[in-house]
Amino acid sequence: MRRSLLILALLLLVACGPSEDTAQVVNLQSPFLGGTDGLVLGFQDLRQEVFDSGRDPFDVVVRLENKGESIVAKNNVRVKLSGINPSEFGKTETQLSASPSDDVIEVRKEPSGNTITPPPVFVEFTGLDHKNQLSGAQNQFIIRADACYLYRTKAVSKVCVRENILTPAPGGICEINADKPVVSSGAPVQFSNFKESTRAKDKIGFTFDITNSNNGHIYERNTACDASKRQNENRVYITVSTGVQGLLCTGLEATTKGAEGFVTLYGGSKTISCTQSISSKTDFEQLVNLEAVYDYEQSTQASITVKSSGEE
Repeated sequence: MRRSLLILALLLLVACGPSEDTAQVVNLQSPFLGGTDGLVLGFQDLRQEVFDSGRDPFDVVVRLENKGESIVAKNNVRVKLSGINPSEFGKTETQLSASPSDDVIEVRKEPSGNTITPPPVFVEFTGLDHKNQLSGAQNQFIIRADACYLYRTKAVSKVCVRENILTPAPGGICEINADKPVVSSGAPVQFSNFKESTRAKDKIGFTFDITNSNNGHIYERNTACDASKRQNENRVYITVSTGVQGLLCTGLEATTKGAEGFVTLYGGSKTISCTQSISSKTDFEQLVNLEAVYDYEQSTQASITVKSSGEE
């Protein structure tokens, strides 16, 4: 008799436990590698000393490594050399600006968790040669390489929807008024500080920050990092998508997929505020997809010494 009662009690406990059919919980499993790098620049085997008088040509090779998770098409990146007078080294301004011959492939995370690291890509400036004779034994020059490239950041977070938004029942699968995880792809611009809150009986709200997390400069997409127009600076194109109709974000245009538009990062950061209308009468968590597209400019520099050849 006691054994039968024990078995009955265990069956009742199992029957009263949580049902997987009613709990729609989203677990973010780090879909990205993350990090704050995009392209990383460096000089490949740059000669430290050359001679004057047009008798010692040399090459400047710039190495581009994509440490982030957005591919850079070869026609969307431009490397420009500065710091030297082009004509003094036998070149024109046009000849000191070039794109790579191959796309700069991104770092990739496989479903298995393995990381695929791409090879570097090179931009070559050949046959530089100090044409004039120096006055003195030697002079030092700074060679700077600036790369402007189109890049994008993807991110994902989640919001909580409850049957009763204003006064949700205790013990639900999620909380509305709370900080939420947000995971960004590897890129110099990052999404962070995602927070959800109650707005009305049929509305939830969320805010997030978008930040320049590297030491480069942001420009509006497809402007070739043109700093002559101030309206191009610190401009990012943002897309917010929840997959649920009725999303409004301050400063962005509502679309069938969500909300999107340009924002300006003042002081390197911007907070976006959104309101989502809710018509459902059930508890669930909903993914929020974020994307930022922008031109990004980074640089590297090195010095070379031009020595006198001693020839008249």
